[in-house]
Amino acid sequence: MNAPVAQDTLHFSVSQMKAWLMCPKKFEYRYIVGAEPAFVPMPLAFGSAFHLALAHHYQWLMRGEPAPVDEVRQRFVDAMTLAKNGPVPLQEDEDGTGFDAALVKGLQMLDVTLTHPSAQPAKVLGVEVPFTVDLYDATSGEVLDEKLKGVIDLVLEEEGHRVLVEHKTSAKKYSLDQLVFDTQLSGYAFAAEQLKWGEVGLRFSVTTKTKVPAVQVEDVRRDDGDMSDFLKTALGVLTAIDAGVSFPVRGWACKSCPYRALCESER
Repeated sequence: MNAPVAQDTLHFSVSQMKAWLMCPKKFEYRYIVGAEPAFVPMPLAFGSAFHLALAHHYQWLMRGEPAPVDEVRQRFVDAMTLAKNGPVPLQEDEDGTGFDAALVKGLQMLDVTLTHPSAQPAKVLGVEVPFTVDLYDATSGEVLDEKLKGVIDLVLEEEGHRVLVEHKTSAKKYSLDQLVFDTQLSGYAFAAEQLKWGEVGLRFSVTTKTKVPAVQVEDVRRDDGDMSDFLKTALGVLTAIDAGVSFPVRGWACKSCPYRALCESER
């Protein structure tokens, strides 16, 4: 099989897997064709800027020092400004939120997140921790050509065990189904298993974009059945990509898709 990343080693990420499952045609434009996007969706720029700011906060804590709040806030502003002034236009949010309103909301969310007890952990082991591990067929055990590649937002130590944290920004709190079935933490758990990290904790930290932002911290579990499902899904997606399977999935996500015009032109 050929993963959609041309490097010395074939790589595949959870983000790519989720992108294909959402819309194979969008995946093709982005990862196979390398088409130029018409715009950068505001939620994408917002989420990236929020992650960069939180990473700065935890990098200070990893050094054993309190993070300067003004610096953390400025990281968010700088990242958003860079996106606004970039070569690809920044699209307003789906609810019509413009750049200035997004800045205000993001800073409010940062303030709430940074003052939440979960943002002051006892020990930070790593921030934006990269990993590359083997993928294999869950049925036959055959190791695939592609390797799973990703980055763990935050790795903490609690009671002698690693806790892997995924930061999210969301319009509202995560539902039980999102917590149980989201594949990002399944990918983290699989990577930790391959890296022989032993027992690890898995945690979502979700900051909401609600009128009054809130932080939702949820510890979740992934068992052997979840690992089997993850591997079967990864293999299925890679098999479909290798076979050239591509089709549009039209719906609510089309409005914010940067390849919408290109897709409609091919109808």
